[in-house]
Amino acid sequence: MRHARPLALFAALTVAWTWPLAAHPGDAIPGAPGDNYSFLWDLWWARTALGTSGLPYFRTQYLFYPFGVDMVGQSHVLGPGLVGATLLRPLSVVAAHNVMLLAFVFLNMACAYALAWDLTRHVRASIAAAIVFGLSPYLAAHVIGHFELMAAWPLPLFTLLFRRALGGSWAGAWTAAVLAVATAFTTYYYLVYLAWIALVLLADHLDVVHVRAQRRPDTAALGRSRVALAVAIGALAALATWIAATGGADETASLGISMTRPQNPLTAAWLLAIVWALCRWRIAFTPPPIDPARTRRAIRACAVLAVVFAAGTSPLLVEAGRVVARGEYVSQAYSWRSAPRGVDAATVVAGPPSHPLVRDPLHRLYSAMRVDVVEAVGWMGVLPLLIVLAVRAPQQERRRARVWWTMAGVCGLLALGPYFTIAGFDTGLRLPAILLRFVPIVSNARMPGRMMAIVFVALSAIVAVKLAGTRGRWASAPVQWTIIAALIFELWCSPIPITMLDRPAVYDVLAAQPPGAVCEVPFGVGDGLGVGVGSQERSVLYYATIHRHPLVGGVVSRMPSDTTGRYGRMAVVGDLLQLSAGRPPDAGLSTEPSPCTYFVVRRAELSPRLAAYMQSLPLERIGRDGERDLFRAVSNK
Repeated sequence: MRHARPLALFAALTVAWTWPLAAHPGDAIPGAPGDNYSFLWDLWWARTALGTSGLPYFRTQYLFYPFGVDMVGQSHVLGPGLVGATLLRPLSVVAAHNVMLLAFVFLNMACAYALAWDLTRHVRASIAAAIVFGLSPYLAAHVIGHFELMAAWPLPLFTLLFRRALGGSWAGAWTAAVLAVATAFTTYYYLVYLAWIALVLLADHLDVVHVRAQRRPDTAALGRSRVALAVAIGALAALATWIAATGGADETASLGISMTRPQNPLTAAWLLAIVWALCRWRIAFTPPPIDPARTRRAIRACAVLAVVFAAGTSPLLVEAGRVVARGEYVSQAYSWRSAPRGVDAATVVAGPPSHPLVRDPLHRLYSAMRVDVVEAVGWMGVLPLLIVLAVRAPQQERRRARVWWTMAGVCGLLALGPYFTIAGFDTGLRLPAILLRFVPIVSNARMPGRMMAIVFVALSAIVAVKLAGTRGRWASAPVQWTIIAALIFELWCSPIPITMLDRPAVYDVLAAQPPGAVCEVPFGVGDGLGVGVGSQERSVLYYATIHRHPLVGGVVSRMPSDTTGRYGRMAVVGDLLQLSAGRPPDAGLSTEPSPCTYFVVRRAELSPRLAAYMQSLPLERIGRDGERDLFRAVSNK
């Protein structure tokens, strides 16, 4: 009962923080139209596959008909889909989606509270930690369209359980492993992040971090080296400034070297600066003493985690192996120059892009800096940082907070991405995250800014430890409740934008038709990596949950690399793909029959050439509403 009031507070904050979503449980989804439609289809497909005997879940022909797509590489959310197919089956797909989203928001706070309580046994400090994590700017940015990323509650809960496992708890080890399995069926990113959390906790448990910087003896040779390096750094900085000011030169003195961007000289300057620092200091590693008891507990916890995870995720692992064997594994191809950007350093002080009082001007500021307000924001709030930096705790509490500072530092560095940017400018400093693209599995978690989720786990833990360890007036209930209220105000984000869902009449007509594949016109294929041809309209995924027919084409997280070519060889579909992309059809390439039985035509979006082509097809109109026509193919030739 001690925790009943905090949980009631979290329930109230869940509704208020996501308002007006709770007022539209069955006819709206959060965010502007876009990726948010995809998760409705994902949940519908889980409900359909799990409720239909003999229908495989991981391979579907209801998208990219007739060859289909594998769900392993998609944001398949099978875990939430299972809940939607069982406990929430009486609800519509939209209502089930929103109920689970609200549950995620509540659980994010509740699990952060549980971790903080486990650390401090202090209610008010735990509530503050729950708010720092559960209402964090990171989650506020993703609530408007990334359903799976809102299920961040496994991060603090796994942290709690794995700490107990390392302390010798069998129950902690087993439940941490089960939670890792559930995360694998919810979101790929957070599964990778659980591994990072486990590594940091394991390193702290074994006390392997014994690194310090020692000043080198100041010899004449080192002094001359430092002077030479400083001169070279100055020259490179001057060259970078000249390039930035003048645009540089395409070629320099017939050497064939292009110098039109300042990043290469800046990178060289940073490398020399690192060498200069190594001429001044050296890094000393002290081997830690081996504690047999700690080592045995760590081995036991990791063994339980590995065995249970392998068994629980075996269906996913087997299907992933089949995808690789078929050559359908898709990941983003990028170089060290074109890698996705991480958190922009300027956003740490620029302001909260989701707060309703400053949302519009800050969005204009972020746009001017060319900063993605969803994926590249490092704003953590003024009050949380004041607490962790200014509030002094006893020495014992500071030692306990060491692991959280390590976690925040390591993951914060990785969240900055492959290169250090300030206000959209690439400073040329290459960061450790640039190497992650060479690490299997980890490389597919391609958006480095999402590492801020772990940073907020660590930040919330530090806030709890600090507030629980304070003395004097800072420990009084009125002061701490005032801090909690101020945290809620600073991290507020409602009213959030929502997308009202319609139900065009043609899709109800289509739902009553015999089986057959549907082609939306304009037609297109695409994925979350930015690969696509033709129309990228995501709403067709939601409409597919209404008519319940296979969809030719579509948009998924990872599209098979040969999709465009396969459709290009099909009659009608190949022509529609080219025409929808604004190109003339490729004559003579159609070697396979058309897969389309039904066509839904969005009249206002047709180009004259595409409209003329549709009129030339042998079609029978069977439905019409204010924006769309529904046709049935008389012949598929």
